[in-house]
Amino acid sequence: MLLAACGENREKKIEAIGEREQSLSTLDRIADDGELEELLGLYRDYAHDYPDDSLAPVYLTRAADMCISLGRSSEAVGLLDSVITLHADYEDVGGCWFLKGYAYETAGEMDSAREAYTWFVEHYPDHVLAADTRMTLPYLGMSPEEMLEAILGGDVQ
Repeated sequence: MLLAACGENREKKIEAIGEREQSLSTLDRIADDGELEELLGLYRDYAHDYPDDSLAPVYLTRAADMCISLGRSSEAVGLLDSVITLHADYEDVGGCWFLKGYAYETAGEMDSAREAYTWFVEHYPDHVLAADTRMTLPYLGMSPEEMLEAILGGDVQ
């Protein structure tokens, strides 16, 4: 009976997350901060309540992505570190490393971004994002003008 109740509660949480995601994906309106915070809370609560569930790393990764969009990169890095550490067998842990690099990059922490991106391409060379990351890594932190100059060999005035 207890297991059935736990399973029921889990399904209700998944349903609530799905409903909130669906509501926020409507194109005819912009989500307010309260709605986004509610979804972040649902993601975190699920991962906390069901840490061994296969959806826990998925929801933590989604929460991290949302945090980056909200300008909360250090929070995103913490969530991604949780996935990387606690869910090393997650099928897209490589994507978490990429996202970690992106979180650092958006925060202007280029040394940390370079470190995360480098680790990502070295350990996940066949990931769908690895080739592009390898190509852009040398230009990390450069302005568009600096990139152009570097690409063209420094001959641009």
